[in-house]
Amino acid sequence: MSVSRIQAVTARAGYRSRYQSPSVQSGRRGQVLLEFAVVAFLMTLLLGAILAFGFLFYSANIVQQAADVGAQELARTPFSPDSSFKTDLVDINKGVFSEAALVVPVGTDPATLPLINQLLFLVYIYDPDIDMIRYPGTLVTNGDGDQTVVIAVIGPGHRNAVTGVEEITEWHRVVEEIIPSGQTAGPYSVLATAAQQGGLGQPGMVALRINYPYQSAGLVAYVHTDEGGNIINPSDTIGADGVLNVPVIADDSQVTGANTAMFPDGDTLSAAGYTLVNPTADPNIGASPNRGTYGFGEAQAFLTTVRPYRKVITAQGIYRREIFE
Repeated sequence: MSVSRIQAVTARAGYRSRYQSPSVQSGRRGQVLLEFAVVAFLMTLLLGAILAFGFLFYSANIVQQAADVGAQELARTPFSPDSSFKTDLVDINKGVFSEAALVVPVGTDPATLPLINQLLFLVYIYDPDIDMIRYPGTLVTNGDGDQTVVIAVIGPGHRNAVTGVEEITEWHRVVEEIIPSGQTAGPYSVLATAAQQGGLGQPGMVALRINYPYQSAGLVAYVHTDEGGNIINPSDTIGADGVLNVPVIADDSQVTGANTAMFPDGDTLSAAGYTLVNPTADPNIGASPNRGTYGFGEAQAFLTTVRPYRKVITAQGIYRREIFE
């Protein structure tokens, strides 16, 4: 029986012939490669998103644990009943927290740091521009001449609708007291007024907040606008039609509000004794998710330099003070 006859018989019987022509085999190989390329792209995209948001949730858990333990430690450490939160927090003899320990040399043993710094060390980053290990955020020098970190916050809608360039609306310390609106101090002192207690109902409370600026190494920040150029909050874009996604351009020279934005206690950056460091970028290192004057970072995408996805995480711990001097 000839080969063509065998192929005809097997085709009628519902079997696939082994004797496919070279052109058919080549076509199948091309199809497999195309399928692999599509699946590999989707799997890589999914894996990247899992890693990015996995680290986001990991960081949130670390920061929340530090807030709980730090507030509890302050509540059980003997301080004067009428002292201030800011003074007691950084008391070097108590070893609860140090602003200066937010920026430490490479190779520092975390066990030598104050308690809250130890707990936060897991989310410190290596900064190649200063060759130091530090907490993410805006690198500044404090009134004592120490390098430390503060957090810049961009309020909702405070981005340029065309370029996405930021306007800083608030400054926050990494560790700070929860202060009610309109007050300059919270409920820490046993002499705190009802307004300073902020609804807690009693004075002598440790109300501690820790801020952490998560910035992705792989996701790009966008500003969302409608067809008229009006900025839309991300939560309002779900299911909306005509939403335009504009990547945020990394341009620190265009950022506004740095000198007028205030900390919760009413101080501006300069009034609080902080000076921007603005480290020079290491030319041997490419884009970094925490680089720049304000630590907003940069990434290469769309043939330009853009901002990475950013989310400021806030964790709180509230405990009644138990021990006094």
